[in-house]
Amino acid sequence: MLDNVLNKEGLDKYKVTFEMGQTVFLEGDDSQDLYIVVDGKAGVLKGTQKLSEISEKGSIFGEMSFLLGEHRSATVKALSDLTVIRIPAQELPNFFIEFPEVVREFAWHLARRLNETSQIVCGLKEFCDRLPDAIILTDKDGKILSCNHAAEKLYGMEEEQMRHRPAEELYEDPAKYRHFLQEVISKLSVGERTLKVKHPRKGIRYVSISTTILYDGQHNFQGILFSGRDTTQAEMVAKRYQRVKQCIIPLSVLLIVGAVSIFFAYPYFSKGYYIADTRKEDLKNDLVFNYRLLRSLLVKPFAAGDRQKTTHVMKGFFSAQEGSELPFASLLLIGKDKRVFDAYSILPDLDEKEMIGNSYSGIDLGERGSVDYKVVTLYRGQKDHPMGIRQTEIAFKLHDKGAFAGWLVFQMDMDLLRERYNMEETDLKGLHFDGLNRNKSQ
Repeated sequence: MLDNVLNKEGLDKYKVTFEMGQTVFLEGDDSQDLYIVVDGKAGVLKGTQKLSEISEKGSIFGEMSFLLGEHRSATVKALSDLTVIRIPAQELPNFFIEFPEVVREFAWHLARRLNETSQIVCGLKEFCDRLPDAIILTDKDGKILSCNHAAEKLYGMEEEQMRHRPAEELYEDPAKYRHFLQEVISKLSVGERTLKVKHPRKGIRYVSISTTILYDGQHNFQGILFSGRDTTQAEMVAKRYQRVKQCIIPLSVLLIVGAVSIFFAYPYFSKGYYIADTRKEDLKNDLVFNYRLLRSLLVKPFAAGDRQKTTHVMKGFFSAQEGSELPFASLLLIGKDKRVFDAYSILPDLDEKEMIGNSYSGIDLGERGSVDYKVVTLYRGQKDHPMGIRQTEIAFKLHDKGAFAGWLVFQMDMDLLRERYNMEETDLKGLHFDGLNRNKSQ
């Protein structure tokens, strides 16, 4: 590239020759001299790994330390007898004035290096975006440098919002994260650890994290690569029934054992109906379990007209599910007169008190049929939506000692059903909840 310049008079004082195997400079050195290849071949090493070779006459190397004022980021050794022009950092301004051609070639060299690096980074970024796990790269100070699409979804933020932000701010307990980080750095190898994440829309999520520590060739700590998986559902399954037992009205051991047995046995002892999509089967089993649990707690106070007790039960039920994504956001109790007796919702824009007394007359809740449930679609008015919002609900019949008492209604979260279960209203109506009130004496 710089043949004409290399042959000019006055450059001999800058020329230096290194024998094969001799080190030009070491990774971590604080030297900032700039080098131009006159003849021979050099190898660029990161630790013990060779990254590239430099053999083209006029090639420039060592420029990063000069431009950034930092220690050498790699080692350069002579792979053959190597002659170079070595320009001391303090003499570079005068050198550029004396040989202005070098400035143009120097700029071209940097532009090419930047272009190559950009292509590599873009390729790696595209590859990481295809990975199912959430990938986050931090620097040595714990600030986020980059992340993939899975991380954006898991943590609920765009990459621009996360970049340069301390990684500890992603977690509900920053101190626990810092302790985990210190353990990783000190022990070098730590198994997966589950931490709580503050998702801006979905609330608390559980993330299982594994780490890879990044070092330079001198074994200096440079950063950490995190790989995370959403384990919220697994955590909720493990904790869910314990929370229910602790937060809702205490149940007898027999009821818990019976409910869990029904939950796990139901898919195998139903009337042979089989759903190929296991996610839909999970949803059906989940709804059946929640209905039977709530029925056992609500039917007596509901039949007795004790609204204070039914409200307490429904509030306790949702409190026990905090942190998990339920397929429904609200519960209603509708009396035999088809008016709302009680309601509870976790939606901030829904006023439960306004719903009490609302009439369901004219809406077929399956009261005339023998089936114990009915999927209905209606338009419900709200403050921000005077024309009404399309709402899909499942109304389950309640019986007290064999006598019909009314309905327990689940107002479904259709956005979540589409995202997690790939279900629409027609799919929901295709589910079969058989034998829900076989024992109507409850």
